[in-house]
Amino acid sequence: MQLKVSTNRINSLDYLRGLAAVGIMCYHMQLLNFGEVDASTALAKIKIYGVSIFYILSGLTLYKVYVQKFGVKAIGGFYKKRIFRIVPLLLLATILTYLFDSEQPVSYFKLLCNIAVLPGIIRADVFIANGAWSIGNECCFYLFFPVFLLLAKRNKLYLWLGIFISLLVFIFFSFNVLQSTQTLGAQWAAYVNVLNQFFLFVLGMGLASLKEAPAIFKKIAPFGIIALVLLIFFYPVQGEPVVLVTGYTRLALTGYIAALCYCVYIADFNFLPASTKWVLHTMGEISYAIYLMHPVVYLSLKMITGTNVSPYVLIAATVLTTLPLSYIVYHKFEKYFIDLGKKPLRLTVLRLLNNKA
Repeated sequence: MQLKVSTNRINSLDYLRGLAAVGIMCYHMQLLNFGEVDASTALAKIKIYGVSIFYILSGLTLYKVYVQKFGVKAIGGFYKKRIFRIVPLLLLATILTYLFDSEQPVSYFKLLCNIAVLPGIIRADVFIANGAWSIGNECCFYLFFPVFLLLAKRNKLYLWLGIFISLLVFIFFSFNVLQSTQTLGAQWAAYVNVLNQFFLFVLGMGLASLKEAPAIFKKIAPFGIIALVLLIFFYPVQGEPVVLVTGYTRLALTGYIAALCYCVYIADFNFLPASTKWVLHTMGEISYAIYLMHPVVYLSLKMITGTNVSPYVLIAATVLTTLPLSYIVYHKFEKYFIDLGKKPLRLTVLRLLNNKA
């Protein structure tokens, strides 16, 4: 089994992205079958900071990919690629959730808002598909990414000024908007507000803008990863998960997560067996499908099996179905639209018309 990936260091981020997606799936299985978890547990931290990892990695990856070749003329192509990368699977997950989730009736107006996608960028809490609020945030980040990148290319001080300003907003939400005396669910609209998350994306851009790490740092980075994971999972906090997104706890854990992303980014993983690299890389490739499809799989299996099946059987069936299904969805569905997004607009339209003919 050989791993055919680029030698670019950015490929190491696939490992973390895939693990975060699987971790979020495990959290949702706990939530849907047994209820919310205490903030002291690893699953509670994965719930919050798994998505934070997505945001940081998104900013980091986009900066590294585009910083050398991006200009004003490339903005249209950037948006086209992002739309074809994100929207098709989001719409598929939205429609399937609408069909399978009979417990939460959705108005036609809300369904229309989800299909249009744009309303969800403004109000991330209106999305139907489980977890799609974070995709709405990502789409909003993409709207501002070209501006930040062009300013950063002119002078990196502009980027760090943007990071500082977004950090102040992040702190304001953590200490003033979100209240530890209320449940996170009661404050969900405020938590998923894009202003509350934007710092994570631009922080990722900032990490990518740093000078290349010395070779010795790359060698010891895997030990740093282990230490940071332990610091995160054993961070002394307990109670309702809202305590993870308020006060100094949020600042500390966000710092650990940012350091974790950076260590994974610079780490030398050549010591891993080829089979392990293949598994981790593959999970990274299909992470978007894992993230959006596992709730759909769960809902469909629950509809088929009814209420008599053991939750453990339902969880196992969901995981064992989601992983191969996500692999198929990525290779047969996502990659089709990814390829379309890379073609000139005229060729994209012609290809879509020919497929319909």
